[in-house]
Amino acid sequence: MTDDPTESTEARGLMWALLTPLRTPQRVVGNIETIASALLALQRDTREHLASLDDRVGGLLAPLNRLDRRVTELQKLEEAMTEQTNAIREDLRARMLAVEEEVGGMRDPMERISRDLATVVKLLPNPSDGPIARLRDTFTSS
Repeated sequence: MTDDPTESTEARGLMWALLTPLRTPQRVVGNIETIASALLALQRDTREHLASLDDRVGGLLAPLNRLDRRVTELQKLEEAMTEQTNAIREDLRARMLAVEEEVGGMRDPMERISRDLATVVKLLPNPSDGPIARLRDTFTSS
């Protein structure tokens, strides 16, 4: 292409049309170079951010390990408490069964004692009609 004024517009248009396929790859290559440089910049930024993230994660690792040990200790403690609670529950169950059996065994004698006491009460004299009642009347009468 030249800037020659004698060259016709038609010839310039024809040259332009013929050179267009050659220009397109040049633009594509330019765009690819732009994309590649953007990707390289993104890669650098990503590397920096990942390094920063690695540092922060490394700082969290020690507290997480301590937490993990504490959780393990708590789980062991929970297991021990569960075992103790189950042992206490079984002991209480055995004792309650023994008490229930003992109380069941006392029922008949207690009922007999109650009947005997009722009989004794019936056999006692009436306290309002005896020597003590007369003595009281003697001392309290005006």
